Amino acid sequence: MHFTVSKALNIKLFERCQLVAGKDGLNRTIRSVSIMDTVDTRGLKNGDLLLTTGFVFKDDTDKQIQLIQEMANRGCAGLAIKVKRFFSTTPEAMRAEADRLHFPLIEIPYDISLSDLLVLVTREIFNRENFFNDQKRKKEFFTELFSGGFTNKDAIINQLAEYGVFLNNSFAVMYCLQKNSPVSGTTNSDMFLSLISEIETKYDLKMYVVKLDHYIIIIQPQDSLSLERQSVKEAANYLVDKYQKQFPDTGITIGIGNYKEEAVHLISSYIEARNAIELGLQLNNDGIGKVYEYTAMEPDFLLRELPDSILNNFLSSALNPLIKYDEQNDTELLKTLEVFLQCRGKIEDTARSLFLHRNTVKFRITRIEELLKVDFKNGEELFRLQLGLRAARLLHKIK
Repeated sequence: MHFTVSKALNIKLFERCQLVAGKDGLNRTIRSVSIMDTVDTRGLKNGDLLLTTGFVFKDDTDKQIQLIQEMANRGCAGLAIKVKRFFSTTPEAMRAEADRLHFPLIEIPYDISLSDLLVLVTREIFNRENFFNDQKRKKEFFTELFSGGFTNKDAIINQLAEYGVFLNNSFAVMYCLQKNSPVSGTTNSDMFLSLISEIETKYDLKMYVVKLDHYIIIIQPQDSLSLERQSVKEAANYLVDKYQKQFPDTGITIGIGNYKEEAVHLISSYIEARNAIELGLQLNNDGIGKVYEYTAMEPDFLLRELPDSILNNFLSSALNPLIKYDEQNDTELLKTLEVFLQCRGKIEDTARSLFLHRNTVKFRITRIEELLKVDFKNGEELFRLQLGLRAARLLHKIK
């Protein structure tokens, strides 16, 4: 983000200076700062902030107005004049012209040294340039890393360590896909990072955030050698829920890659996280704003490798009576069965998930048992049903 006049007026010492005109130009970027002791403006360039006592134009209104005009035309950042020395206050003509041209005009208190301000602002510009250069290098590194550009384990570990990522314990990658557009804007970014800090404490995790087109999070445990799978999913659900409440029009969907033990496998977890989102959104019409774990979806990835003809044959063998019944009676027995099994056969939980009365669910389950002639206590039959339901999802038979 650019170092603007507005930001300069909030840093130490400079905050005592006062903007007296040109408030509509506060977003001008400061790229350099200097002390002016002549009225020669030929060396002025875009982004210059000039500090002056005003001695060279103290008695010449035309020069005062001309200076404002030339600086504004050259794209300078602003002009700061030390008062109570040659001016009791900034001349009205300069204020009027600065307001007209939306050019920031600032008064420096008498007790503040111009050289102190020069050093302060120069240091701030230098620090910010270094920061943004570091951010640029960081983005370039992670872009190359996640595209498979780095394969040497030691090189990856050393570069990650430089950015504060120590992959000594197990880790996993979260890929956060934002709805509508890539994550952007100061408000969204600050709020997102604030949520990450909250989650780190709540779930005892370390979460290293990388911002590329979307947020990528490297997750590690704080102390133990391995991640708790459930805590990571709970943290992801917490993030989705909180973010959705703050920004309902730009909610996020999260994919979680498998847990790894070595830094060289970071790219693998990242790819898995992205694939989990891709398949999750493919399988679910209302899949936005949810969390998808690659581990939980591995059977779906295996089934996806099979030809549709084989999937259709298996689906017909396992669940055809339900599919036909739903088509003929406009019912949702297939969906009810899926949710029933996800809820581990609990009627109350199934009813709550489907927003139905428990008696309605009981009736549907009884009808499913009659049509499929299935015993829900038989493990092999349950496995076959679950596999069939996954095939139905891949073939878009479940809405």
